[in-house]
Amino acid sequence: MNKTKTKKTIMLIMLTVLAMATLFATDVTNASANKVHHKKTHKVYKKKKAKKRHVVTKHIHKKKAKKVAYKKPAAKKKAHKVIKKVTHKKTRKLGFSSVYKAASSKLGHPYVYGAVGPYSFDCSGFTQYAYRHGARKYLARTAQMQYNTNRHVSRKHVKKGDLVFFGSSRRNIYHVGIYIGHDRMIDAQNRGVVTEKIHVPWWHEVGYARVA
Repeated sequence: MNKTKTKKTIMLIMLTVLAMATLFATDVTNASANKVHHKKTHKVYKKKKAKKRHVVTKHIHKKKAKKVAYKKPAAKKKAHKVIKKVTHKKTRKLGFSSVYKAASSKLGHPYVYGAVGPYSFDCSGFTQYAYRHGARKYLARTAQMQYNTNRHVSRKHVKKGDLVFFGSSRRNIYHVGIYIGHDRMIDAQNRGVVTEKIHVPWWHEVGYARVA
């Protein structure tokens, strides 16, 4: 009887130990699995975070690139405008120099009504000759047509090389010269090709025009 009881007790203890060992092994396995899962989850999280950071960085760079791309044409346009302005001034200066050179080379040549050079001129024939040979620009034949076909400018904005016109009105222009600065012009009149003042009693100034 005692032996049987002892055996039962031993078996019960063994079963208890086995159950505890199994439970411990399960806990260890679960802990290990949790650890692995945590590592995997952390790795995935890190990857997602890195990807998100990459997307954000890419978006920022894209935004900056767009901003630069937006500014670039404006800056380019501004630079082009400045260059164009400087080039225009330089070209205009060179244009006047060459026109004046062609015109002044004829100083002293006689005036002949209807003449267009190279040895004698009337007023519009002279301006036509100076621009054709000095700037390769072709003006209309008469003073009235030269006034009608070129861009008018005010006396305040007149520049060297502009045409200056005289007459009784804008519809009745009878003389034209080339403005050379300091209220003077070079023109062909009764005394031939000369430089003279613009504002004199025998001329009535009507206006100015710029050759395009």
